[in-house]
Parts: sequence; structure tokens; C-alpha cells
Amino acid sequence: MNLEELDIYLRHINVFEQKQRETGKSVNDISRADKNFDTYVDPKFNIFRFPKSLFFSEGENIYINRHNRFAPMIEHLHDFIEMTYIYSGTSTQTINGKTVQLTKGSLCVLDRDVPHSIDALGEDDIMINILINEETFSSLFLFRNQNLTSLEANILADVFNKQTNHDRYVIFDTTQSIAIHSLIQLLLTEYWSYQRQGSEFLSHYIHLIMLELVRIYSINATKNYHSSKIKIHEILAFIDNNFRNLKLETLARHFGYNPTYLSNTLKKSTGKNFQEILLERRLMQAADLLKSTDFTMDTIAFESGFSSTSYFFRQFKKYYNRTPKVYRKEN
Repeated sequence: MNLEELDIYLRHINVFEQKQRETGKSVNDISRADKNFDTYVDPKFNIFRFPKSLFFSEGENIYINRHNRFAPMIEHLHDFIEMTYIYSGTSTQTINGKTVQLTKGSLCVLDRDVPHSIDALGEDDIMINILINEETFSSLFLFRNQNLTSLEANILADVFNKQTNHDRYVIFDTTQSIAIHSLIQLLLTEYWSYQRQGSEFLSHYIHLIMLELVRIYSINATKNYHSSKIKIHEILAFIDNNFRNLKLETLARHFGYNPTYLSNTLKKSTGKNFQEILLERRLMQAADLLKSTDFTMDTIAFESGFSSTSYFFRQFKKYYNRTPKVYRKEN
């Protein structure tokens, strides 16, 4: 399948859509589904829950389809990750009780067990559903693969996780990316070409798409840094490289700011003040040394900038929910 054939396929009105356009009611197009849909009602949420078995055969982790147009999709949920990409047109959805409007280039990633419904799509509204099995929401987004300092990546991941833990979904505007639409097209042509080693290609395309989404999120998130009155990016990089003996007064003097003002502005921009950021960086260093060296605990505490081994132990256990010794064994 080439790109011209892909476009024809996506815009073709299939038999299910013909029926939906006539009746305005959704028609089941899932061949494996039980005719009695009541068997799929979740007793806890009292809405339809579509099981993995309807979409994934044994050993499969990716399922893709084009959403059928002309009829609404009832509220439902499922126990796998779903990505919806607006290839063209628009889509109005209700996610966790909130109405969202998606436009061309919007890509929405839904966590497991998130109730959602979809209004009827028009003829020019092309929406792609990408279902991903055997993944967790957070494992899809790998911030540490980005070209950021380790400290900045850690802070960015914290912000993202807090947002997604609360909302259970995230919407990306991919129109600013020159890569996403092309990657989606390559993914779709590979999926519907049924070629050898197709699953390996699909996995790589998904991985590239997720990396690009993380890049988009990172750029948007760090815009707050650049609009700040202080140079957040440069300050985080300085902390990242000088964390062992760094003091707030030294940092403020280096960048020409009042210490209190600097710490408060860091808090406003990143959600953490100077001491919290510094402690996090030292703990990250300690974790890395625990994994990559056989240094003693005293040496690791010293190399990570802690004044005492006992204080290092207390802070490490508080942050990682395990002692340094247990962390080393697990990694």
C-alpha cells in the first residue's frame, strides 16, 4: 500500500458506514464480538467495557482501525491504551465527563479504564484508532531520551505524571511537528500491507511517534522557562553540573539574582524550590552510582553531595520508597 492508496482507503465509505449514515445508529463491526452486547457491561461503571480479546490475538500488541463515521460511539472503556489521531477534519469527544474538541493533527492518548464517548463523524472527518496492549501509560513516555539535562528531564517527567495521573489522558497538537503525520502514514501503510516482519516495523514506528510526542510536550513545557524573567534552563543545567557543594547564594550570585527571589521563581516555574531541586539531583546521582558502581554507602553519600551517610539514607528511602541497599539489589 502506498500513500495514494492509503488516502483512498481511509476515505472510502464501507458497508458499516453506509448503514450508519442511513440510520444514524452505530453498527457493530467487531467480528469477534458477542451478539449480546450486554455481556460487555462493566458492573462497576455500568457502561460497556471492551475486552482485549476483541482486538488482540495472542502475541499481538498493536491494533489499528479507522473509526467508522456517521453515527456516535456510546460511552465505553477498556483495559488497554488507546491513541486517537485526527487524520483530517474534527472530532468531538467526551472524556471522563469533559467535552473536548479535536482538530486535524490532534493526537489523544487515553489511559486504561477512562470512560469516553465520540460524537458522529462527518464524511471528511477521518479518525485513526491505535490500540496498544501490554503497556502502561507512563512507560509510553520516556522523557530521559530527550536532549535535556537529567535534572530537567526528571522535573519534566514529574510535571507530566502529575497531569496525566489527574486527567488520565493527554492531548497533543502535532501540527507543529513535521514528523508525526508522516510517521502515522508509514505506520498505517505498514499495518495494512501485511508484510513480513511487520510487527517489528510497527513497534519501531510507535516508538518513534512516542519520542516525537515527548519532544512536543517538552518544547511546550519549557516555553514557561523561556517566558520566565530568569533563565530557568541555564540555571537547571548549572545545578545539574555543580550539585555536590552548591549553595543558593552561590547560584544566585553566579546569575546575578537575589537568593530569595531566585528560589521563589524556581518554585513558581518548576513546582520546586532550590533546596528541593538540589536534593533531587543529589538523589539521582546516588541512584546512578548504586546501579553503576560497587562504591560503599559512605563514598556514594560523599560523591552525591550529602553531609552524612545517615541523612543520605533517610532522604533516599523517602524519595525512592526503599533503602539504598535494596535499590542496589533491585537494579
